[in-house]
This record gives sequence, C-alpha cells and structure tokens, in this order.
Amino acid sequence: MGEEMVICIGCPLGCRTKLRIDRRGEVAKVAGNKCKEGRQYVVEEYRNPVRTFTATILTEKSIRPLLPVRSNRPILKSKLKEAARTLIQKKVKPPIKMGQVILPDILNTGADVIATDDLLN
Repeated sequence: MGEEMVICIGCPLGCRTKLRIDRRGEVAKVAGNKCKEGRQYVVEEYRNPVRTFTATILTEKSIRPLLPVRSNRPILKSKLKEAARTLIQKKVKPPIKMGQVILPDILNTGADVIATDDLLN
C-alpha cells in the first residue's frame, strides 16, 4: 500500500488530503477532507486528473500577434503538453469571434479549442 497527498480545490478550504492506495492501485481510504464533495474531488483527481487547456495561438494578417484560446471542456492533464505542441503549428486569420472553434476535437479528446476574444484585424 502507498499514500498520495492531494490538495483539494473543490472549495476555498484547500484541504490537504491523504489517499491510501491499495496494491491494485485503487483508493482504499481518504483522510483530511472536510466535506463529502472534497472526497469525491480528490478521488477523481487521483484517478483521472483533468484541466482546462489555455494558451495563445499565432495570428496572420492582424495587428495582434497572438489570440487567447482555451478548451471548451477539460482534457487529461497528461495531454496538455501535446496539445500545446499541436497549437504551435497553427495560425489563424481574422475575423474570429469569441467562442469560435479554432481547432475541433484536439487530440481526439472531444474538446474543441475556442477563441476567448475577438480578432477583428
């Protein structure tokens, strides 16, 4: 058996939780959480950590060199660097509206990369 430490960000308390992991890699016990939502958060964070991907993308024919973008849903934390490498290879041209899909289904995650600002020229 092993132990993992996870800081819960499910609420403002920021509980420091300890997860006891059994031989099969499953969570056997959670300690340190002050609410039931915290327990659920840290178990999911251990099993399947996801994050919203945020970045910028190069622009062409615009006075702004970069356009801020993000994923419209969280993706696996382990895919963030690969997503950034994929975005480096792309450029966008105006006009682009906030919320417009820039790159659909990045890395087959089901998440689209969308613009978080307008790019008019």
